[in-house]
Amino acid sequence: MKQMQSCVLCALARKFSVDKIKGVTLALKKCGAIPIEVDGVLPELVLGRKAHEISSMKINVGKEKVDLGDVFEVKCDGDEALIFEGDLNHVKRIGELMSSGIIVVRGSAGMHLGERMSGGSVYVDGDIGARCCCEMRGGTVVVNGNVQAMLGSPLPGNTKGMRGGTIAVFGSVGARTGEGMRRGVIAVLGDAGDFAGVNMIAGTIVVFGNLGSNAGGGMKRGSIIALEGVEKIPPTFLYACTYKPTYLRLYFNYLRNFGFPVTDEIYEGSFRRYIGDLSSLGKGEMLILEKS
Repeated sequence: MKQMQSCVLCALARKFSVDKIKGVTLALKKCGAIPIEVDGVLPELVLGRKAHEISSMKINVGKEKVDLGDVFEVKCDGDEALIFEGDLNHVKRIGELMSSGIIVVRGSAGMHLGERMSGGSVYVDGDIGARCCCEMRGGTVVVNGNVQAMLGSPLPGNTKGMRGGTIAVFGSVGARTGEGMRRGVIAVLGDAGDFAGVNMIAGTIVVFGNLGSNAGGGMKRGSIIALEGVEKIPPTFLYACTYKPTYLRLYFNYLRNFGFPVTDEIYEGSFRRYIGDLSSLGKGEMLILEKS
């Protein structure tokens, strides 16, 4: 897995050139346990402005509002992207409500990254926290690391999760990934935790590693594709057939462009199709690759 992930990262670096991209860099001055919230610090609002203007923007640190320049060192050397650097595990809401542009995160990031974003691209060279990309409507998020629980899920009190866009994870994801998913694509190179795609309404989840138990519980429509294996198929799913879905090749070609290792075995393979959840509308499907 480590060798495969290294090859994937090389492919991503060639395709997106995020290691050479220039723009406005926000380097965290000091790591700490107090949450830092950077909602409102977006490419469409930052790029093209001078360093002192960006430094005077207000952000939340704990319960206090402070100048962004008190927390981040601001450097302007281009207008291609907004770049975050440092140990950002306690930096939350990167890219929240983003509609255009590029964000590059050089390091791990905290919760709520990409929440309700509608466009643009976010590239993270590290892990991200829980409840990221909740209710995402469009755009692209690429994560070169692991993701905690509830990726692309609904916000508390809501029932619909991700509504569009693409999330590509080159690590593993936690429980309840794609919960309440309405549209879009989530692709995971590693494993997915339990309850992936629960209450799914539509959309596609592709897991190259192992798929946890009770995936797709309560799903109405949509597709969950497992390429390595499934820990436990819910009893409310019914085996339908084994076949070669032609439409999957469109998804696999799309994922190859991101650097996912789509082998000939996957591309030409046969899949066991289970329909469900029969306790709900029952028009969803789980496709499991047959191993030769």
